[in-house]
Amino acid sequence: MTETVAADTPAAGRRSALIALGAIVLGALAIRLWNIDQNGYGTEYYSAGVRSMLASWHNFFFNSFDPAGFVSLDKPPLAFWIQAASAKLFGFGSLSLFLPQVLEGVLAIVVLYHLVQRHFGVAAGLVAALVLAVSPVSVAVDRSNNTESLLILVLLLAVWALVCATERGSLRLLVLAMGLVGVAFNVKMAAAFVIAPTLALIYLVGAPVLLKSRLAHLVVAGIALGAVSISWVTAYDLAAPDNRPFAGGTRGNSMIELAVWGNGLNRFLPSEARVRRNAAAAPNAPQPQQGHRFRDNVPAGLLRLAAPELAGQFGWLLPLAVIGFIVALLRAPPRWPLDPPRLTLVLWAGWALSYGAVFSFDSGPFHAYYLSMLAPPLAALTGIGLVALWSRYWSGGGLALLLVLALALTAAWQAYLEYGYLGTTADFRTWLFAALVAGTVVSIAGLIVARRRVPRLAPVALAAGLAALLVTPVAWALSTVLVRGSGALPSASIATLAGVDERPRRRIAADFGIATGDQKLLAFLTANRANARFLLATPNARLAAPIIIRTGEPVMAMGGFSGADRILTREALTQIVADGGVRFVMIVTPDPSRPTGFRDARGAMFAEWAQAAGRVIDPALWRSQPASDEAGPRPRRRDDQMQLYDLKPEIGLNPA
Repeated sequence: MTETVAADTPAAGRRSALIALGAIVLGALAIRLWNIDQNGYGTEYYSAGVRSMLASWHNFFFNSFDPAGFVSLDKPPLAFWIQAASAKLFGFGSLSLFLPQVLEGVLAIVVLYHLVQRHFGVAAGLVAALVLAVSPVSVAVDRSNNTESLLILVLLLAVWALVCATERGSLRLLVLAMGLVGVAFNVKMAAAFVIAPTLALIYLVGAPVLLKSRLAHLVVAGIALGAVSISWVTAYDLAAPDNRPFAGGTRGNSMIELAVWGNGLNRFLPSEARVRRNAAAAPNAPQPQQGHRFRDNVPAGLLRLAAPELAGQFGWLLPLAVIGFIVALLRAPPRWPLDPPRLTLVLWAGWALSYGAVFSFDSGPFHAYYLSMLAPPLAALTGIGLVALWSRYWSGGGLALLLVLALALTAAWQAYLEYGYLGTTADFRTWLFAALVAGTVVSIAGLIVARRRVPRLAPVALAAGLAALLVTPVAWALSTVLVRGSGALPSASIATLAGVDERPRRRIAADFGIATGDQKLLAFLTANRANARFLLATPNARLAAPIIIRTGEPVMAMGGFSGADRILTREALTQIVADGGVRFVMIVTPDPSRPTGFRDARGAMFAEWAQAAGRVIDPALWRSQPASDEAGPRPRRRDDQMQLYDLKPEIGLNPA
């Protein structure tokens, strides 16, 4: 009978682990799918590109933003290819666009569990999976159509291949690992390379082969990394410019330029123009409510990620992860070469430190959702660290109470993050704060008592402490589920649950959605297109995207995503009109709040050209008017800054 129980115990343990992992996966699916259609089309710029890719294989391969193949998206294509496949299978809509990211996020949880448990046990793997499942920024990103979900999944697979390659000294697996980093490059370009030095270092110091062989293997793997990375950008640039879209986000119409500069060095070398623009905008910049800074506007520097609005995206368990990492690393006297578990620990720490350093000092465009790259390594270190601290707790000695210290410091850190978001005593945020404090105190007291008198109480006390530390992160994560956020800039904040709008006050596509998504405008353009190739020309892709999404018709984004791409000259625009390519152009009129009136010189050029080449159309013909306000005149809206020009007025207009 004893032998039977012993034989059944591992199988029973595996079943329990699978049940627990299944529960975590189902929970992760639930919070990522629930009410997901409230997010509309997410980043409409990307959604328009996916709809355009469905129009032809040419658009699909060249990652075209518009159905006519005029300009490309300013990102590599892999994530959008997967979204296009989903849209082809299930029909174009918000669910089909978001579903790939949901599944990628859940698969990342499963892969992380496997990576952690293979060296540190099932308990560590389950904690890591749970922490990643409820990480606020991970939930926000997985509920969007941004590319980070796929990037994280591919990099986790690269970590798996690298760990296996290091343990076996396998060139084949090392090539696979670096090849997967190259695949990740085709998801978000240089963002994938941040982890590459850490992977190479782990193999260099840990592979059980001669140093000469390790160096040779790394050279071969580096070649594979480069070949996979540049495969698509090279094919793009080798195509004749007249036979492909203009490379969006570049000046020289080159994807290699986009990879090296636009999505690479430009992030760390801010131009003088950007500095001057930020300085000029500062005096008139709107201030956040309740003293909070907008999450995307925290200044670069060593302590950037310690700001509550950013640390709240990913770092709720940071002290626990750091202390646990140190305890796990020093569980026994270090020996050289490092054993596989220690190498894996160093790998997770290297991932976190490398991306943390990049995001801290990224002085170019920065968004809070980038921090999703920090969620997997911190979740792994939390799971590993908690189990290491638990083991130390039972081993006795002077360091037995490190677990208690880690819980206390983590609670104090969370109190710092949460304090600025507290409301009145009746506010649910105050009750969450009370749950954190009370739960941690009860857990610490229970662990101290259990250590001396009632050992069976210890697991319950630890579970209570972990639950207390997860209450607020879960609330932050649910903020992206229960409240519609910014589709283009996904992030989490408990303040949104309390009705505080913390989204950046910047002119994204939604600001002008009334104008470009107006059904009356679409009907007017369709009725008066007069066989023009493009339904409309707009200064930038953010104005064009809503029309492409709703009609599937070509819209020319004359200046690319932001309007600054030097795609067309005045002469080229005039020739396109003469050839029947465009009849209508929409222009953003000068903004009186800006010293120059326009956001940039390109916007001014487009406006001057339209005014000289066409005739302004009465807004009553194409713009829906809101109901009159009996209390006074209608307030100024963003679409009041929009003007529609007819470049061929001699044809005449038909009623919409």
